[in-house]
Amino acid sequence: MQHTTTQPKIAVITDQSVFKKSTFVIALAVLGGITILGAIISLFSAIVLLSNAALPTLSRSILSDAAVDMIVGVFMLASSRAFAQGKILTVWFLGGSILVDSLYSLIRGYELHYLFVGLGCLFIWQMMKFREEWEAA
Repeated sequence: MQHTTTQPKIAVITDQSVFKKSTFVIALAVLGGITILGAIISLFSAIVLLSNAALPTLSRSILSDAAVDMIVGVFMLASSRAFAQGKILTVWFLGGSILVDSLYSLIRGYELHYLFVGLGCLFIWQMMKFREEWEAA
């Protein structure tokens, strides 16, 4: 005969992330790759505008946008690689990409990319949840 109780089972609550570490690594790499791809497309657009010489001021603006997008994308790819290796440097790379993008937007008079800032802060918060793994290694 089995012994059963009417007491409900109590689950242990932990501070573990809902997502796996590999999910964040892949998401950061994809986001960085998309940013670099956008920078390359902007670079080609600027070259086409420069070759036509119709709108040189617009081409300089697109060229500077492409350069900043390239820097942000490289920071994001570096952050993904550092995160895969379990280094805390990933937070600095991702924070740097958010800072560079935000400062450039403010300097140029563009609107701030709230979605990018929000998702970046979410990523950093989730990365800090994996900090126990980094400190144990």
